[in-house]
Amino acid sequence: MCGRYTLHSPKEDVEEHFEGKTEHSGDLFEPRYNIAPGTINPVVVRSDAGHRMITGYRWGLIPPWADDENTGYNMINARAETLQEKKTYQKPFQYRRCIIPANGFFEWKTEEREKQPFYIRLLSEELIGFAGLFERWAPKNQEEVYSYTIITTEANALVQPLHDRMPVILKKEDYGFWLDPEQQDLDELQALLKPYDEISHMATYRVTDEVNKTKNDKPELIQPIPK
Repeated sequence: MCGRYTLHSPKEDVEEHFEGKTEHSGDLFEPRYNIAPGTINPVVVRSDAGHRMITGYRWGLIPPWADDENTGYNMINARAETLQEKKTYQKPFQYRRCIIPANGFFEWKTEEREKQPFYIRLLSEELIGFAGLFERWAPKNQEEVYSYTIITTEANALVQPLHDRMPVILKKEDYGFWLDPEQQDLDELQALLKPYDEISHMATYRVTDEVNKTKNDKPELIQPIPK
């Protein structure tokens, strides 16, 4: 799964990498070293006018039928293999696809009965884009909420010793195809949802267990520590 990730690149770098303009940024691009579910974070979507837009959505997809927003905590990830089977994800997979900008993500491995956090990032790119889906939740007499989920797939050989799942990392040349709502060939879209195969371009290393607490959010969380 993917339960925590980082985004500390400045707004200008995110806009350049994803070729999008930011809408109502506010503090959306404050450096974040421990992004947790339930928070508002940048996502890249295709606007009605046809250009890429970066805006803030809540992490944890809240389906239209939900009674309250806490449902989203159970839907922070969506399995790539079952997107076409589960009703909650069928429509978003067809029409509401997004990309989640990140610099890296965390995973935990049990060592000597304790969970040791690791940080995973790309060596070849400062920024990466996770494949995601979004939804609009509009309960009666309440403000509407846009939320997202990160799509996961089987872990590649680098991540597998830590966990059997990993977020889908899209290649830059596939961003446009993934975001285009006119693209309705689900088999072609499904083909993008595979483990990241350029393992030599990735790095993983131990980090401090301070990341276990969501209140901790500082650059030191992604610094390597000795074994």
